[in-house]
Amino acid sequence: MTKYSIKSKLGDLMKSPQAKAVLEKHLPGISKDPQLKKGFRMTLKFIANMPGSGFPKEKLPDIDTDLQAILEDDEELPTEQEVDEEPTSSTPGYTIEKIPDPTKRLEGKVVILTGASAGLGKQMSIRLAQEGAKLAICARSVDKLKITAELCEAEGAEVLAEKCDVSKYDDLKKFIDKTVKKFGTIDVLVNNANFEADRMLFLDQDVEMLDKSLQTGVYAHWHLMKLCYPYMKGKSSSIINFCSGTYQVGLEMYASYAADKGAIRALSMVVAREWGADGIRVNTISPVAITDTIVDKLSPDYSEWVKSMMKDNAMQRVGDPYSDIAPVLVFLASEESRWITGQNINVDGGQRETVHI
Repeated sequence: MTKYSIKSKLGDLMKSPQAKAVLEKHLPGISKDPQLKKGFRMTLKFIANMPGSGFPKEKLPDIDTDLQAILEDDEELPTEQEVDEEPTSSTPGYTIEKIPDPTKRLEGKVVILTGASAGLGKQMSIRLAQEGAKLAICARSVDKLKITAELCEAEGAEVLAEKCDVSKYDDLKKFIDKTVKKFGTIDVLVNNANFEADRMLFLDQDVEMLDKSLQTGVYAHWHLMKLCYPYMKGKSSSIINFCSGTYQVGLEMYASYAADKGAIRALSMVVAREWGADGIRVNTISPVAITDTIVDKLSPDYSEWVKSMMKDNAMQRVGDPYSDIAPVLVFLASEESRWITGQNINVDGGQRETVHI
């Protein structure tokens, strides 16, 4: 039975003296590459197929043959390049002071938030509840949404939780109607729900992926902003749309996702200008944080690649949705941001690619 192959994680290969020797044979100097650790949790095959990796893919068959020839009893010894543990408060470059306790800055405000069943949406919902907001949250997964609602209610919030597919106009219309019927008005709209296709080259992405991205993203934003407008105009209101650094830097293998996020940003800028006189602020957040969606739903290779990419920032740590992203959302939803509109905030710890933008 073979123990190693090009489908093995690089970190596992580098811990084995024999597997490491195979890699050095075909890829001289690979074990001394300072960028090596970023790929430890990805398979060798995955790394080879990443755009811009510079990996000689023609060597994969020979490497695979030699790796599979390694016996099952190959001894694994720790190396100096052992896979890093997840960062903790004692890890260099990972110092986080406790964020301030909620101060009820959103007391009485009615906040709509889409995509609240998990990930960033779930954590933001909890923080909004702690800040005193009345919440109307939605998602396609009823069971998970119910958990979010219960957590928010435990913080003392009034909550309306509705099943809603944001790509369907009728679902959105019903959701807004129920929100107004329950709370009487709308003060803040948070467009969080989105669809991210599997990472693949532009030539391999079909138009169905683009359609799904746009229907869940910019089309849903378009519809929701119009549906909420009558209840938000004439007072201090806030719309917060979620973008991404991917469209800003043209990140490879994100064609449909980046196209949607770029469209959301452009739409937000236009609406900010048109609705400013109505008292409605429109801003975007481009977040980078580790969520349960990334950890639990994505393939192991992709999940670990995302983690390593997210950690490559000025702060030298991964972001947290509750303590790093949600407070910025609260700020934009509150009166403290009453003189800010049309802006995008990269809440990403200073990602190398976006810090200069």
